[in-house]
Amino acid sequence: MSTAYERLRERVLTGDLPAGGRLGEISLAAELGVSRPTVREALRRLESHGLAQSDGRGLRVARLDDRELRSALLMRASLEGLHAELAAERVAAGEVAPAQLSRLLALADEAEQATEAGDYRRAVQRNRAFHQAIDALADSPVSAAAVDRLWDRILISTRHALELRERASLVSQEHRDLLAALRAGDQARAGAIARSHARATADAIRVMVR
Repeated sequence: MSTAYERLRERVLTGDLPAGGRLGEISLAAELGVSRPTVREALRRLESHGLAQSDGRGLRVARLDDRELRSALLMRASLEGLHAELAAERVAAGEVAPAQLSRLLALADEAEQATEAGDYRRAVQRNRAFHQAIDALADSPVSAAAVDRLWDRILISTRHALELRERASLVSQEHRDLLAALRAGDQARAGAIARSHARATADAIRVMVR
């Protein structure tokens, strides 16, 4: 059974509890059917993970400002570039099973199909799953945990921007280019593509918020 924290986190990430929205302990306890101390502990965890922040009177769903958001996206670019290099190195060493690479292709296909169908929420979810699969292939748990938390904070602040229609076809091609580099075990190319891919989102969002 999902914990109160997991349920709250899911509602925050899906936008059911929107960025900037108040997180009322009493109302959430009633909605979740749990005690106030249980909700209080879940809210503390949300805050410690950067998903909630105090406004001086209570907690609200956290929202990164423009400077913080760009910083988070650039940090994501660095970590995902590292993971792509490490994953490619493991492919070259024969440490990655063909089925794992096939799973990457399936996730890329699912993200592209969801985008073409106009299901942008699912496209964002599949896009994240694609990158998480590469993080797993890198076999670097500490940095993988760090980038996963970054993704949470970025998603909350950029739900509309991560659904950029004009980047849809480019994202799909970049995923396929990255997959090709990984299959070839080309560390330098895989890292460069991953970094460029994430930085392109940062640049697109910067243009939007000007």
